[in-house]
Amino acid sequence: MNDIRSGLTFQLQTIATTEKTPDTDYLGPISTRQPWQSSSSYSVPEDIDPSNIDVSCRYNATASTFDKDVDFTERYTGITKLRRELVQRAQGNVLEAAVGTGRNSEFYDLDRIKTLTLLDQSKEMIEVARAKWHETHPDDGQCRLVTRSALDPLPTAPGSGGRQADEGYDSIIATMSLCSTPLPSLFLRNLATGLSYQDTSLGDKALAGSLGSGDDTSPRILLLEHGKSYYSLINKLLDRTATAHALKHGCWWNRDIGQIAEDSGLKIINVRRKHFGTTWWLELGLPEVAKGERRQQWLEDTRREIVKRQAEVEQNRGEAEKGMRERDEARRKEEELERWRRGQRERMKKEKS
Repeated sequence: MNDIRSGLTFQLQTIATTEKTPDTDYLGPISTRQPWQSSSSYSVPEDIDPSNIDVSCRYNATASTFDKDVDFTERYTGITKLRRELVQRAQGNVLEAAVGTGRNSEFYDLDRIKTLTLLDQSKEMIEVARAKWHETHPDDGQCRLVTRSALDPLPTAPGSGGRQADEGYDSIIATMSLCSTPLPSLFLRNLATGLSYQDTSLGDKALAGSLGSGDDTSPRILLLEHGKSYYSLINKLLDRTATAHALKHGCWWNRDIGQIAEDSGLKIINVRRKHFGTTWWLELGLPEVAKGERRQQWLEDTRREIVKRQAEVEQNRGEAEKGMRERDEARRKEEELERWRRGQRERMKKEKS
């Protein structure tokens, strides 16, 4: 996350390229390329596997300054506008996962929402989000905040208006989240376990047009993410700096978001890309295997796979922490050296005068 997480990818537009820039509101394929397909197969350096490295603890330390760091960049690049557009499509029982400092809080249309649950594994981030919610919605009592990883079993959707609690969420929101989780595809699958799986949809036909998906008003996951570009030049730059960036900011900024969505096995309803393809808007729904008689087996398989992979992440936690400590120590030494140099320059100026 950090200002680079959500906005600096847009600044990469200054990089020269001979390829034709795609329409910024692109909704279909370029030639035979699907909108979620990247032009580069480059990945994180082989010495560190991002699927087994958890660098998300970085956000505990940045919670108090995070909004100040990212606010200008997000507004300048249009990310804030995209957040507003995405979040205002939520309705019914709503869950926002990896809520961070609550940068989407002001955009929720409470007239469309029955209940709202904000979830994040960072206690520090949740406390900032809590204060922000009470500031923007002082008279609202329908929001609950939960400190929990989105890879753990999700909190049950509150019952409302005669609905049963286990019917799930109608909308699940996640923005700028896939870069920081160690298991992005399983992150999406776990979110999908919280979606309402009833045969009946929300029944709001006015919503269908706004979603841009015909008459399909089914429960869905709404994502706004950043990752690989259409262009190999940008992707090479992201790949080359990915490890150092992740250890410093807790964010793998070179992930292939489209491939992650495909690997999750969820239904891809809609994809839009902006900023040379580095900003991703996705709408995902439940696959057929997660409905009907096969649902329970799908839920069990998903939980079993998450537990297995989380154990692998835990085994590699020491490697991540070591890398972050080394990065912090190197930065501290650089800052000390720069202070010494400034002192030397100032001393020399005084001696000359």
